[in-house]
Amino acid sequence: MTEDSTEIHAEKQAEALREELPLAHIGLTVVVIASFIVGAFASLLYGALVAGVFAALFLGALGIQCLAGFDRESLLRAYLVTFGWANWL
Repeated sequence: MTEDSTEIHAEKQAEALREELPLAHIGLTVVVIASFIVGAFASLLYGALVAGVFAALFLGALGIQCLAGFDRESLLRAYLVTFGWANWL
């Protein structure tokens, strides 16, 4: 790839990440609300389990992203992998 095409590709990737970020915020909100509902109606243990599963998923995704180097983009990508499913709601 030439340098110009690499820059264009990087710009398109950054734009796609920015577009998906609000959906990931919705996914995080859904998880927090679901954790509270499960904790209130079933058991605090089960509510904590719901939150813990997503925390473990985020940490696993972050660990994989950090293999290529730790920076702000690795945090963003791990966040999108964990909570970016909200666009399917």
